[in-house]
Amino acid sequence: MPDILELQEFFVEGNSQEKSHVLLHITEPSSAEERKKGYFFALAEINNGTMEQIEHMQQMIDDLESGYYETDETLEKNAFETTLEYINRRGHHLLQYKNSAINCLVGVLRNHEIFFAYHGLPQAFLFYKNKEGILEQIDIMDGQEQGENEDYLFSAIIQGNVNIGDYFYITTPHTSDFFTHDRIKKIVGTRNIKQSTEHIQKVLNDLNSSLSFGGIIMHYPKEMPMTGKSSIYLKKGSDASINQMLAREKNTREIMSPPFLGNLKKRINKFKKERPKNKQEKIIENKKLLSKKRGVIETNFRPRQKQESIVNTIMVTIGKTIVMGVVGLSKLLKKIALTTVRGLIMIILLITNKDNKRRDVIKNIKNNIDEKKEKFYELPMSSKILFFSSIILVVVFFVSIGVFKIKENTAVKKQTYINYVQAVIDKKNAADASIIYGDNKRALDLLQEAKNIIVELPNEKKEEKDKISELTNNIDSVLLKLQKLSTIEPEIIFDLTEINPEAQAEQLVKIDNTLIAFGKNDKLFYKINLLDNTKESKEHSNISNLLHSSAPKEDDMIIFVSGDDTIAQYNKESSLVSEKNIAYPNNNVKLADIFIYNRRLYSLDPSNNQIYRHSQTQTGYDKGVVWLKDNLVDIKDSVSLAVDGDLFVLKQNGEIVKLTGGQKEDFTITGLNPALGNPTKIWTYNGLDNIYVLEPTNRRVVVLDKQGKMLNQYTAITWQNPTDMVVEEENKIIYVLDSNKVYKFGL
Repeated sequence: MPDILELQEFFVEGNSQEKSHVLLHITEPSSAEERKKGYFFALAEINNGTMEQIEHMQQMIDDLESGYYETDETLEKNAFETTLEYINRRGHHLLQYKNSAINCLVGVLRNHEIFFAYHGLPQAFLFYKNKEGILEQIDIMDGQEQGENEDYLFSAIIQGNVNIGDYFYITTPHTSDFFTHDRIKKIVGTRNIKQSTEHIQKVLNDLNSSLSFGGIIMHYPKEMPMTGKSSIYLKKGSDASINQMLAREKNTREIMSPPFLGNLKKRINKFKKERPKNKQEKIIENKKLLSKKRGVIETNFRPRQKQESIVNTIMVTIGKTIVMGVVGLSKLLKKIALTTVRGLIMIILLITNKDNKRRDVIKNIKNNIDEKKEKFYELPMSSKILFFSSIILVVVFFVSIGVFKIKENTAVKKQTYINYVQAVIDKKNAADASIIYGDNKRALDLLQEAKNIIVELPNEKKEEKDKISELTNNIDSVLLKLQKLSTIEPEIIFDLTEINPEAQAEQLVKIDNTLIAFGKNDKLFYKINLLDNTKESKEHSNISNLLHSSAPKEDDMIIFVSGDDTIAQYNKESSLVSEKNIAYPNNNVKLADIFIYNRRLYSLDPSNNQIYRHSQTQTGYDKGVVWLKDNLVDIKDSVSLAVDGDLFVLKQNGEIVKLTGGQKEDFTITGLNPALGNPTKIWTYNGLDNIYVLEPTNRRVVVLDKQGKMLNQYTAITWQNPTDMVVEEENKIIYVLDSNKVYKFGL
């Protein structure tokens, strides 16, 4: 019967996520297959990391977990080694952040066998009882090379056993700043592991530090818990098991390629005994113990020998300082006030010439200037030199301040520029990483953010323009990869102006092997036989204003919208268009599109925010019924619809509304850039894999799957304003009508 594993963790989030962030992950197996694989655990600390790096680390841990449980064991490698190789090949981008530091440990524990790999300086200890029953410790990471490698995220795998009674303890590096390993040993030796982790977490939480902490303790108890199965005692000792763990260390670089540098070091240092205290330390310790027994706390504080208290001295000093400051300030203010008053009086006398005092004021000013000059001339040469030197020094001082400020501003602008450029590069790299993980939406968001930053960059000097061009090209290269935009060279199969120079065709429909082009302001419609490539035109003057059309799957007729609410039918045998009857449940109907599915006609009426379903009669179609049941659905700006069992309505703003049984279903377009703007046509049908949308604004045909994910985009330099299309998905052909020309291209 299996042993019982006790597993507890502690986690404390710091005040600064940018400075320190910890990820802690434990997976407890649920199914029988997963229980054979055991427990998966991961502990990572990222210092000075970006949000993108943290998200990529979390994604890496998730991929490692799912890959481990989904990978089969082989004779050569276990599932953990195989999955770790895969992660190492994809984990390069986590090491590209220059200013960050990663300390990470990932592993699995199945039964008593443990495998783990690490990067950086995580902490890992084994606590076990020796033959005398005394709890001892082994630093598993002591003697190991620091897990940092430019080529691989995890460069080594360690394997071994954790036996009954052992405690396997892993933690992030900063935890040891507050909990020494001896203290952890005492904690786990005097408490159960739940109490131990709660105690550690409480102490770390009370620190209110900017650092984050995390750790895991695993333990196989000797005694059976209150509920559960009894443990199986294993006679192998902990010391032997951990030596075996280090002896079976493997290097992932040797797994993926032949070794060049030989095997990794396989050793472990003996447990370092505590340094004995010297005589002086023992005297101090005994003195503190004796003082504690007497109720006295020994401190470094000693009373002042003077009679006067330190508080009185400080208060007297503060009082004298305040008095001197007040007196000096009052004298300064008095002098400033007198000077200001005299200056104002002189200005007033100069302006008003009151009592003819202007001449006296001017004379007084001249006398003062002459007096200052005479005093200056009487000064010795050394004083004059000192005076001019002082002026020069003052000028130099202020000029230096100005130059320093200019240099400082220049340096700030330069650093800001560098930061912006680096931000663009980081977002581009993060977008590349998101593409690897299949998150195209996040990649698009990152690339758009990068483009917004590029707009803010200075664009005056040549090197600045070159840098903007370089960054823009890099972003566009990734964007094109995401857009899946193909520039095609379509074939022109018919130019309508060859038959009618005044042709104004805007719509296209197919019946059997014949394409028919028509327009609301054109009295002709144009037929193209795709088998023999013959072309002809027909009049429909009796039925004007052909707006929209739909042909059933049986290809036995075409129904046209010939006005706001009237329809006409095309007979393929006679090539004639005749009026047919139709009615509606609402008044003031103005049709935007129609679609025939299973011999029923669906009509789109944006003016009444409604869709009607009509059954066929001998003279056309019946009054129809209201099909849209959800009154909260807004289709007032809809332009086209298609039916495949579900109904898809295309709105003018590019939104696609999916309706099932008259009720709205969730449907979102993803991965499309740029978003749809003023599209005109949507097409799909039962049995087709995809949805096709025509958008004249960007001169493209967009292909989506039926969950809304963008698959491809097609555009052509020759297109000017495509207005309609016919899709033959089974033949992988699309026909596009643009400026009286019918184009053909392959998917």
